[in-house]
Amino acid sequence: MIARRAGMTLMELMVGLTITGVMAAMGVAAFGSIIDHRKIITESTVEVERASALRDQLRLWIGSGTILTQVGGVPNTGGRNTVALTNGSVTAAAANGDELTVNTQAANPANAPTARLRFFVDGDDATPEHGLALEYQATGSPQAPLQRVQLDSTVGTLTVEFLDQRTSRWRAASEAATIQAIAVRVTLGPVAGRTISPLLTLPMVFPMSLNTATAGTNR
Repeated sequence: MIARRAGMTLMELMVGLTITGVMAAMGVAAFGSIIDHRKIITESTVEVERASALRDQLRLWIGSGTILTQVGGVPNTGGRNTVALTNGSVTAAAANGDELTVNTQAANPANAPTARLRFFVDGDDATPEHGLALEYQATGSPQAPLQRVQLDSTVGTLTVEFLDQRTSRWRAASEAATIQAIAVRVTLGPVAGRTISPLLTLPMVFPMSLNTATAGTNR
C-alpha cells in the first residue's frame, strides 16, 4: 500500500504562489483603474460645478444691471484699459483686453443697494489678482472704497461685443460709441496654454435699453 502524502511539494507551492501573485497584480491594476476613473469623474464634476456657479453669478450681476457704454469722446480701443473708478487712494487696475461695467441693484460684494461692477481680465502687474477679476464700488457715496476680487485665474480673455440696432451685426467693444447697441455678448476664453470648462466659453447675451447708456469714458 502506498502511503498518502500530506501537504504540497515545493513545486506545487511555487506554482500556487505564482498564480496568486498574478491574480493579485491584476486585481490591484483593476482597482487602481477604478480609482483613476473616479478621480477623473470627480475632478470633472467639480470643474463643471465651479464653471456653472461662475456663469450663474455673472448672469445675475450683468443681467440685472444697467450696462454702461461710452456715448461721447474717443471710442475705447481695447488693450490695457482703465475706467474712472477711484476712491481717492485706490485707482482702477489696468485691463488686458475688453472690459464691461454695469450698475446693479442685485446682491453685490459691496453690500450696497446699488453698486458699480467692472469685469475685466487683470493685466496689471501691481495687483495680486490674475485672470478674470471684478472691481466694485458702492454708488451714491463719494467715500465708498474701490475693491477688487479675483473671479477665475484660468480665464485669460474677455471679449465684449455689442449688437447694432441699425445693422443687426455684432460689433467690437471699441465701436460701442458709434452704434446703437441693443444687446451685449460676453465670451470668455482660457489663459494661453491652458483649458477651461466648455461651459465658460459659451457666449452670454444680455439685452440692453437704448436709453440706459451713460456718457463719459465708462462702458
